[in-house]
Amino acid sequence: MATTKAQITIQSDITTNPITIIKEMTMHKFQSNVGLEETTGLRTKKFAAETAVVIVEQDEFTNDKASKVYIRNTGTSKENFFYVAKHASAAASDTAAVTLGKLYGGDWMLIPYLADVNITVAPSTTDAMTLEFMVFQE
Repeated sequence: MATTKAQITIQSDITTNPITIIKEMTMHKFQSNVGLEETTGLRTKKFAAETAVVIVEQDEFTNDKASKVYIRNTGTSKENFFYVAKHASAAASDTAAVTLGKLYGGDWMLIPYLADVNITVAPSTTDAMTLEFMVFQE
């Protein structure tokens, strides 16, 4: 049985009482204690245009399963970012209904995924940028 774990540590002095949150999650199959057993493998994609690109195709996965998507902007720029969206054509805007957010240099995300929509990204610039991504699935 495969085991895939994710861990996050958040430390902040934003309040008068410092905050420390450390959480770990073991990724399991839907309604099961069995670990996720498949992955797309860690992929990288280089961009040099502001064109939106689908990085996760919904029809490659089974809907309503316990999938997770990891995405990271490998750059260091705090000005250039990737839009991340849950629709095939919406990543290049701030459309609240479909844009999940912006990944600036060094930012990453891990999200649950139902395989009900494509996941699309679009760079904010024509400068060279690289994105790293992977899908964990049943």
